[in-house]
Amino acid sequence: MPATLKSDAQEAATQKALFEFVSELARELSLGRVDLPSFPDAAARVQQVLSDETVTGERIARVVSSDAGLAARILTMANSTLLHRGDSRVSDLKVAITRIGHENIRTAALAYATTQLRRSAELLHIRSKLDKCWQEGVRVAALAHAMAKESRKVRTDEAMLAGLLHNIGKIYILAHTPKEASNSFEYEDESLNSWHPSIGQALIENWKLGDDLAAAVGGQFELDRSHEGPPDLQDLLIVAVYVATQMANNSADDSALARIPAATALGLTDSAFVRIMLESQTDIEMLQAALG
Repeated sequence: MPATLKSDAQEAATQKALFEFVSELARELSLGRVDLPSFPDAAARVQQVLSDETVTGERIARVVSSDAGLAARILTMANSTLLHRGDSRVSDLKVAITRIGHENIRTAALAYATTQLRRSAELLHIRSKLDKCWQEGVRVAALAHAMAKESRKVRTDEAMLAGLLHNIGKIYILAHTPKEASNSFEYEDESLNSWHPSIGQALIENWKLGDDLAAAVGGQFELDRSHEGPPDLQDLLIVAVYVATQMANNSADDSALARIPAATALGLTDSAFVRIMLESQTDIEMLQAALG
């Protein structure tokens, strides 16, 4: 068999195996089977208690305080200059929880869990890929936060959480890929990028983080999306992911944004986008410091 045909056949077989693997992950998620290696119990309990709309700050504080690392992350976030511009610093966990609100607590807990994943000995073979996922998530979260603050059409805390979680499906796929097949997925692999939004959406649905957030993550690449009514979280995430990708590739194109309905719906001018992109590096650094 000619080398080219053999190579094409091998590539087709690899893609088929990867598709079957991701399909099985999706099937397990649809059955409610969520398993992330080294996911801290405290972070999982935070997601559980926050699903109760009547939960008190005292109960949240009890759950958070059960893990010193998570408690420290909440306090750091509450004192971050990105979220709090005042001079007063807090050292009381209950005060910190009240200051940053439930969505930012979710963000801190999931950031802490992701950090634990990246440090996990059993995932050492993909640590560089997980680090890239983290950096990408922080970049999109910072941009989403800035765009929400500028447009005033979407809550900033929801925007930041959506940005941080936009590639959680990628993390899930990488974490579940058998070690011997881990090189099958390059970080920028087209198939990985096409599959991770639906996996991420299923994860968020399982964690009961809200339908709007799940839909935003699942539809983050729908550049042609348009709809009646005011812009929503999915619109903002579409634009944040697009801009973050352009910035990472050093190919930012202001004129292209005008052709994306979500960008038009948000009402952000070209000058606003330029300002957001110029200032985003500082926000990214502050967010990295806040989230560890």
